[in-house]
Amino acid sequence: MQQKFTQEAEFRQERDFGQKIGATFEFLGAHWKPLGKCIVYFVLPISLLIGVGMGLMFNPLWDLMGAAQAGKVGTMRTTSFPFSSSYFGGIGLVMIGGFLAFTVLLATVYSYIRLLVLYEPTGAAPTPSQVWQQVKQHLGKVFLAFLFFFGLYLAIMFGGTMVIGLLAQLLGSWAALLFFAVFIGVAYVVVPLALYFPVLFLEERGVVNTLPRCFALIRGKWWSTFGVVLVAGMIQGMISILFMIPQYAIMFGKMLHLPVLSSDVVGIITQCLYSGGIMLTYPIPLLAALFQYFNLVEKKEGYGLRQMVMNLGGAAPHTPSNSVLRPDDEGEY
Repeated sequence: MQQKFTQEAEFRQERDFGQKIGATFEFLGAHWKPLGKCIVYFVLPISLLIGVGMGLMFNPLWDLMGAAQAGKVGTMRTTSFPFSSSYFGGIGLVMIGGFLAFTVLLATVYSYIRLLVLYEPTGAAPTPSQVWQQVKQHLGKVFLAFLFFFGLYLAIMFGGTMVIGLLAQLLGSWAALLFFAVFIGVAYVVVPLALYFPVLFLEERGVVNTLPRCFALIRGKWWSTFGVVLVAGMIQGMISILFMIPQYAIMFGKMLHLPVLSSDVVGIITQCLYSGGIMLTYPIPLLAALFQYFNLVEKKEGYGLRQMVMNLGGAAPHTPSNSVLRPDDEGEY
């Protein structure tokens, strides 16, 4: 029987690889409407910034391709691409919109899960207002987490580049091996970060001390975590390709100078459709990482099992309210 994922015990289970991927889609099948409503309310309006920015970036490129196909490149103002103000304005919108949209998306998905696991023992699906309250409480922490990662990224990029440059001069032909070792090190660090936001939301840890918790959980399970995140990301990527199809229609429309498809407004609309599709499908890897988190916690700590044992005998058994059939009455069968 398909789980509905409305009780904490349904989340806190050990699962093998296939069960974690299956649980991701079982959850989406059971909660697509209430969770989707939250994403539509909170995330999709912000994703429009990404779509507008991408439209400003790519419309001049496609105009240039159309002009090249018609042999009129010399008469096009878009020959200054990619140094036009439209292009740089589009980049700014994509960066701002992407940061805001992914931040709110993370907060929305994991706030919804947090309500189900910690605050909804009756099995009711969280409402958008309840989710928004949780999002507001945790949004600042998510922003700090992104700023923390950005600071680490800059420190690693600048400091690491200087160190690698010096070592490359000393090692000479062995420099390629050094770059390969750095790549392996970065990959090892990135995979545990897939568990960062589940830990941050469900264990109420700080921005910094969430990191050692992720590495502790993933110890001995790096490959399984990598596999779950990789497969879920590939599935999400393949589904999101469907939202790219209108972009190709616009590209060919501009090259062939078709009346409607060559419109810049229609081009921006198709980019908004694509960015919205990314936001709607990205919960797939987020949920896969979540079920890997629950799986690792259960394997290493048995939290869900302890909760079940503690709850044994904690509540009186339910007695039927029917005055005709009592627990000691066999009735007619």
